[in-house]
Amino acid sequence: RLLTQRWNRKWSKVRKVFGFADMDEAYKYFWAHHRTVTEITRYGKEELQDLLGRAKAAGVSLTAYLISDMIKNMKSKADVALAVDGRGDGNRSMGNQATGISVCYRYNAEMSFEENARCVHNLMQTKLSDDRYRYFVLQFMGMLDSTLKDALNLEYAGYFTSKISSRVAELLGYGTKVKDISITNLTRADIPLEYGGYRIGEITFIPPVVSYGKNVIGIVTTGDVMVMTRRVYAEGDVCR
Repeated sequence: RLLTQRWNRKWSKVRKVFGFADMDEAYKYFWAHHRTVTEITRYGKEELQDLLGRAKAAGVSLTAYLISDMIKNMKSKADVALAVDGRGDGNRSMGNQATGISVCYRYNAEMSFEENARCVHNLMQTKLSDDRYRYFVLQFMGMLDSTLKDALNLEYAGYFTSKISSRVAELLGYGTKVKDISITNLTRADIPLEYGGYRIGEITFIPPVVSYGKNVIGIVTTGDVMVMTRRVYAEGDVCR
C-alpha cells in the first residue's frame, strides 16, 4: 500500500487521462514495430489420455507436468507466470475473470522428471491455496490510479512515456525483465459441443501478447482434443 500510494502521488503531478484514440494509436504503433509467430500443437485423444495418465501417475496437475517439460532444458531458474481463475462464485462463464500467480523453479537434472514435476506442482499449490498469493495481483493493481495502469500499457506499446510510468513499468515487469513463460490453461471448455447439425471438434486459444512474458502459452481442451499454442516474438524482433 505504501508503495502504490507513493507511485500514485508521483503520477498525480503528470497525470494524463487517455481516450480510445490513444489506445488505437498505441495499437497501430506497437504492431508497426513488432511481429509475432504462433506455433500450434494438437493432442488427439490417445496423446491426451497418455499425458493425463503420466501426470496422474506422478501425482501432479497436467499444467505442472507441462511446465516441467517446458523448463527441463533451461540452464537457469525459470520464472513462470500462470493465469488463475479469480471467480469466487464458481461460475464458468466465458469471460476474463482471472488473477495470477508466478512460480520460480530451476529444473534439477539429478532428480527424475516426475520428482521435478512434483516440485513445480507443490509450488503452484502453495500459492493457489493461499488467498494472499492468489489475489495479490488483483489487489495490488487495484490500488494503482486507473490512468497510471493505462500509462503502463502505453509505455509497453512505445506510444507514451513519462519518468514515473517508465519506472513503474520496469519494476512491474513491463520492460526487459519479463517472465520466461506466461501460461493460461483454460482446461476443458465448459460449453455444449453440439449445435443442431454442427459440432465443435476443437478450439484453438491464441493468447494475447502480454507485457510480462516472452513465451506466451495458451491451452484449451475440447472433448478429447487439447490444443496448445505458443506465441513468441518473431526472430529479430525485440520484446520491450
